[in-house]
This record gives sequence, structure tokens and C-alpha cells, in this order.
Amino acid sequence: MKSRLHIAITVLFLASVLILPGCGETRLSGFYAGATTTYTATSDTAAIYTSTAYSTSPETEDTLLNCTFDNILSEPFGSSCYYEVYNGSMHIDNSIFSDPVILLSTAGLVDDGLVEAQFDLLDAATHCVVGLVVGAESTEDFLLLGVNSRGQYTVQRCINGLWLPVMGLDPFESSRLLPYSQPGVEVSALVHGNYVDLRINGQLIQVVRTPMPAMGQVGVFVDGYVNTDLDRITVIPSQ
Repeated sequence: MKSRLHIAITVLFLASVLILPGCGETRLSGFYAGATTTYTATSDTAAIYTSTAYSTSPETEDTLLNCTFDNILSEPFGSSCYYEVYNGSMHIDNSIFSDPVILLSTAGLVDDGLVEAQFDLLDAATHCVVGLVVGAESTEDFLLLGVNSRGQYTVQRCINGLWLPVMGLDPFESSRLLPYSQPGVEVSALVHGNYVDLRINGQLIQVVRTPMPAMGQVGVFVDGYVNTDLDRITVIPSQ
């Protein structure tokens, strides 16, 4: 009897070992899991996280940014962002990695304002996303406003590294409002109180309601298996 029980336990254990590797992360769902990477030093971005930053008038250079990468020394994401700048773009090649890259800017919003980024997609799987990060407290706490080359958008909230849909929107489901296979993408987020107006290539796509104002650090999101040029990032507070 003990021998049969031992054999049964062994069979169940081997079956679980074989099944678990097949339960990997799915990316077609539009939800992201696992690690994110950033090459912005903590020293470059820590100031925006402090509570005093929201109670005092910000310095202009901390909250107003219009970087077109005309200068090879442009550093909108801090001095330790190693991606190269040349020919008027920052070249973010994440094509061989599965984890997305999140680059947090040294600028941020302490009040209403506009955030924009212009991407030139060089190589990307059709379901992979580029977009804006707003209201960031860290690379694991932010609101993502993204789009893929299929012309589909997604709005998701990352909280402590866990991804949740916003406003009950199913990622990518019935969301093709843009032309298919667009190489150039301008993603724009107008933050006003608890609302964010998402525009893609100038077209209003979604007015997103958030539980709290989407203030904080801003940046860009580049999905795994994506090679893109970032042509511009702009942060303008409403004054």
C-alpha cells in the first residue's frame, strides 16, 4: 500500500513540474508582468517623490521640458540613461529583451499639465506597446497610456508591479481607432485634475478618470521586443 502511495505522489510531482513551465506570462492580453528596467539614477529623480515637492512652487527646469534631442548631450532621463542620442533621436533598442523599459524623466507635474512623446517605431511585434508614463511614484507605480502598431490603445495602472485595467477597459479589445501599421506615433496626455485626455497622433482617443489626480513624475514606456527612436518628449505645466 505504501509503495502504491509513493508511486502516486511521485507521478503527481512530475506532472506538476512538467505543467508549471508552460504557464508562462502571456503578452497578447495586454497586461504586463514581471520586472521592468530603468536607467535613470535614483539621485536624478528622488526630489519629485518628496511630499514637500507638492507643497512648494516648483523650479521651472524641474517641470518644463521640451527635448528634441538635437544635442547629443541631451539627458531628459538623467545622467545614467545609457541609450545613445544622435540624428535628433534617442535610440531605445529593447528588441532582444522581454521586459519593458521605463525611463522616468527628471521633469514632473505638480499640477495640471501636458505630457507628449513622439516615437518612430523601427521594429516591433504588432501587439507590443510604446507610450507615456504619468503620475509615477516609481517604476512600479504609474499610469500607462500606450499604443501598438495595430492602431490599438491600452490604459493600465501599475501598482507595486501589478497591472490593473483602468475604467474597466479591456486592453486592446475593440480599441482599434487608429490606422494599422503606423510607424510614427505621438502620444499625448493632458492631465486636468482627476482626468487625463489621451490623444494619439492628435486624435482624442479616451478621457480617463483616475481615483486621484495623475500628478508626479512622467516618462516613457517601451515594451519588450521593441526597437524605437524617441524623437521628442515634452512636459508643460498649465499656468
